Amino acid sequence: MDPQSRNAFIISDRTAVTAEALGNSLLSQFPTVRFNIEILPFIDSQVKANRAVELINQANVESGQKPIVFATLVDDDVRGVISRSDCEFFDLFDTFVNPLELVLGTESSHKVGLSHGMSNAQGYTARIGAMNYALETDDGIETRSYRRAQIIIVGVSRSGKTPTCLYLALQYGVYAANYPLTDSELDSNRLPEVLEAHKDKLFGLTIDPFRLQQIRQERYNRASYASARQCQYEVAQTEAIFRRSNVMFLNSTQMSVEELGAKIMQKTGLKRQY
Repeated sequence: MDPQSRNAFIISDRTAVTAEALGNSLLSQFPTVRFNIEILPFIDSQVKANRAVELINQANVESGQKPIVFATLVDDDVRGVISRSDCEFFDLFDTFVNPLELVLGTESSHKVGLSHGMSNAQGYTARIGAMNYALETDDGIETRSYRRAQIIIVGVSRSGKTPTCLYLALQYGVYAANYPLTDSELDSNRLPEVLEAHKDKLFGLTIDPFRLQQIRQERYNRASYASARQCQYEVAQTEAIFRRSNVMFLNSTQMSVEELGAKIMQKTGLKRQY
């Protein structure tokens, strides 16, 4: 194996969402190393743990390097099986749970799946409702439902509106609609009338025109739609409209959807809905 490459396993007794987020965040601090990451969710029995150990040990033999293992495992027996494999083991729960028990003066529940399970049914329902709303109002559909929106994301086609709305819905339970600015609306140099009535809910997304051109060429390479001139015109007009109408906006070019979501929540003062 390439000496600058390393196998890594992210293991959880539930969805692995938490472990994956923290594991990837830690590994991203080592940009000179190329990580081959395998996600193993729902490792909630010793039988499953033994199968995971086989994969870890095989990776060790094939690469000649002990794989890095990040784990969020509540069950002591399952965690013990994984930790005894041929790996460098990082227990993400133990790092924090034991100190927290000391600080709080009480033992943790040691229950599986509390962070991403169905223990908060009301919160889950809120997120699904927000997700359905984002899909129903995607791309300017059902503008009559904007009265229910907590935020309306505005921008040119392919600037990141839809994934941002879906993320706000799933992560925060926020009712987020989105509206694409078309050529005729950009030519008018003003917000569309349908948005004027909801101006206090608007938030804009812009993007580097050359990045926009690249995205459009990859997804729908129509000459005029994906031309450099068209992309530059649309971005310039959009930003001018945002400034003229006092609409807050962010540039999505170098930002992940998670960063966009967090920034929008911070700038608008929106709160998690569950």
